Amino acid sequence: MNKLATFLLGFLLVASFAQAQEEAAESKDNGLTEQEAADGSVKKGCDSRGYCWGENVEEAKSKYTFFSDNMKAKNYGKETIDAFNYLYTNTPYIHKNLYIYGLKLYKGLVSTESKKKDAADKALLTSYEDRVLELYDNRGRYFGQADKWESEKAKYVYKYHKDRPDFNDKLPEYYAFYNKVAKRDLDKTDDANMSSYVAIVAKLHVAYKKAVQGFSKDPETKKQKSAILTANSVIANEGGQYTDAQIKEYTAKKAAAEKKLEELEASFETNDPEFKKYKSYNEDWLMDEYDFISEISEKSLERAEKEKDERDIKSWTRIQTMADKYIMGMLNIDCDFINEKLGPKFKAAPEDLGVAKKIFGYSIRKKCTDGPLFLDAALVVYNNDPQAAMANVIAGQYIKRDDVDKAIEWKNKAIELYAEDPSKQAETSIDIAKLYSKKGLKAQARSQAFKAVEYDANIAPEAYTFVGDLYMTSFKQCFDSSEDNVHEKACYLAAYDMYNKAGNSAKAAQARKQFPTKTDVFTLAAKGYKEGASIDVGCWIGGKTTIRLRP
Repeated sequence: MNKLATFLLGFLLVASFAQAQEEAAESKDNGLTEQEAADGSVKKGCDSRGYCWGENVEEAKSKYTFFSDNMKAKNYGKETIDAFNYLYTNTPYIHKNLYIYGLKLYKGLVSTESKKKDAADKALLTSYEDRVLELYDNRGRYFGQADKWESEKAKYVYKYHKDRPDFNDKLPEYYAFYNKVAKRDLDKTDDANMSSYVAIVAKLHVAYKKAVQGFSKDPETKKQKSAILTANSVIANEGGQYTDAQIKEYTAKKAAAEKKLEELEASFETNDPEFKKYKSYNEDWLMDEYDFISEISEKSLERAEKEKDERDIKSWTRIQTMADKYIMGMLNIDCDFINEKLGPKFKAAPEDLGVAKKIFGYSIRKKCTDGPLFLDAALVVYNNDPQAAMANVIAGQYIKRDDVDKAIEWKNKAIELYAEDPSKQAETSIDIAKLYSKKGLKAQARSQAFKAVEYDANIAPEAYTFVGDLYMTSFKQCFDSSEDNVHEKACYLAAYDMYNKAGNSAKAAQARKQFPTKTDVFTLAAKGYKEGASIDVGCWIGGKTTIRLRP
């Protein structure tokens, strides 16, 4: 390659490098890109730090600098609001910080205006509140996690809207909103949102009662409802006093009354918009809501207690109290309600889990567990979701019915379901041991007590004391007719061994008082009896023990 060619090649390389540098500089200056927002819209003028300045980059930067500086200085004056409004209107996707600052700004404005109380500008206050709620929506819209920000927004919806003139008219809308949030968040539902939900549910049912007054008090409605109640009573035929023909007759009467009632309801719905609007928020709806709220409250309270979160324990306890007072209170649920209102439904559909859960839950809360429906309802609930605690409840019902075999069967199911909790297995095993003892099956009772110790050694004192008690109470069964004054005391000697094993000195002392006397042992020395000698216990107890003397 000659010198000229070398020169030209070098020149071209330098020129190319210079052009690349120039292009890079241009790219650096104009390297703003477009990005996709969470909702799929386009964010313009985005830099490498994640800020998207829109089409008027310099103006947006200037406004944002002014706005953020003022927010840091806690200056919430008109200039700050104007700067925010410019940015929010022209570049709502500028950065998540716009929403962090914006929420701080508008919550501050809400607070300031609210403190004026009667002198507050209501329209201005409403606009501030609406802006707060809107900011939560748009943060989710542009920056994602829409569900999270909707749940955060829910903390303010009820608070901001509950005193507005149209609040009661919009109750179904608020209910739909909070129901959506609660069903999504379930036991992660914020306690403030659940508190609002309980209040809205209660208010909706009050609105229902008011709306259906005309329908409920209509003479024809009363007549048809009365006919249905009478028919239900005959169809149930609890006392067996009705014939098949009578039951058939009243079944037809019931169907006719129900049809007439539907026609009446349709007529009211056509002529009364309030009735149509609120009629679905009836007692059945309220019961479902109570169950839903209680389920979330119970799980949240359980979590709070596990985490020893005193603030949440207090809050969720208050929410459940609200539900009991305002919802359960409106339902007037008692043992009669369970038997008379839910009983016919359960009998008509004995596998209906929803009705079974209501009967079970209400019976527990209202102390109606001796009711005729409780056990059957518990069995349906268990069959749909076998839980150890439920198995224990069912076992308890069989104990009340003195059906020990069934109780043992259900206690054993509980033990299987407590597979991850040895302490519960041990406790339940002791329960079974006591049931065997109740049946007079002392050997099985002892085996079950020893099994409890295998599950959890911490239960040993209780288990061995229980076995000691079995021995102590075996004199009449085993030795009452004995003529051997030493051997007949063997059950007490064995009981003493077991109480010592349990570390139960008080009961061991009681057993010692029943030991053979020195005279007893001396008199029967020919049988090889002497203090410290071994002796077969015999009877169901079996094994050997050591001869000791009564103190």
